[in-house]
Amino acid sequence: MKKENRKSIREISPIDVYKLLPRTNCAECGEPNCMAFATKVVNGEEVIESCPPLLESKYEKDLKMLRELLAPPVRAVSIGNGDRRIVVGGKHVLYRHEFTYQNPPPIAIDIPDDMEDELIAARVKKVRDFSYSYIGRTLTLDALAIRSVTQNPDRFMEVISLVTGLCDLPLILCSFNPEIIRAGLSVCSDKKPLIFAITKDNWREMGELVQDHGCPVVVSAPGDLNLLRTLVKTLLEWGIEDMVLDPGTYHSEQIGHTIHQFTAIRKAAVKNFDSLSGYPLLGTPISVWNGQELSDDINR
Repeated sequence: MKKENRKSIREISPIDVYKLLPRTNCAECGEPNCMAFATKVVNGEEVIESCPPLLESKYEKDLKMLRELLAPPVRAVSIGNGDRRIVVGGKHVLYRHEFTYQNPPPIAIDIPDDMEDELIAARVKKVRDFSYSYIGRTLTLDALAIRSVTQNPDRFMEVISLVTGLCDLPLILCSFNPEIIRAGLSVCSDKKPLIFAITKDNWREMGELVQDHGCPVVVSAPGDLNLLRTLVKTLLEWGIEDMVLDPGTYHSEQIGHTIHQFTAIRKAAVKNFDSLSGYPLLGTPISVWNGQELSDDINR
């Protein structure tokens, strides 16, 4: 795996950041001086864009250098827009306790397009209005994954239009068929949905859709990390950067395999700075519904 000669954010000192700041001590960022701001940036408590002078054109070179210096090994990917926009990834460390916890994993609830409209509306409302107070934090559900079960482009479009008329939650469009995804994007590409998914079988057609619409995309190769890296490399050469990786979510006796693969990818990104592994990961707990264990429980 390719290694890059770079520091982790834990090795960057406030001085490294301070040298590239305007050093005006203007306090527009809310801190008393630039050194205090630099310290908070290194600690993950503040972002460099919070420095108004740094956004001026004369500091463009310094801003670019700071972004390169502070770029996390795991790329941050934005899904959706507006107030409900979510960001995944952006991780600097392997273990959560090592650094300020940012961008907690979002939870998406599925909407299959073979549901009746009334049931879809009821589910959307439950997801939209859900909140739970936990240790001083209000937890919510974050996105809706619209799945093409009917394989009918027109129905897929209808369901997307119905959902977007009821809420502003970020969307995940789920189909391996590029024509289905094309139809879905025709009514919601401005909402920057996450596309699920590019595979070894559809990568060319789906990749062209991603390029045309500028949406983030899931790259899926369950159980094959080498294939996953190959797909990522190909898409990068096309100029596609906003990717989420799906190495496969296994359950029951294979849950250990899932944990091993997720850990291997994150370790390759954070410890070895492998650029082809440096993307957020997607887990699909919905796959449990296809397992024998849950099916047996339901049948009983």
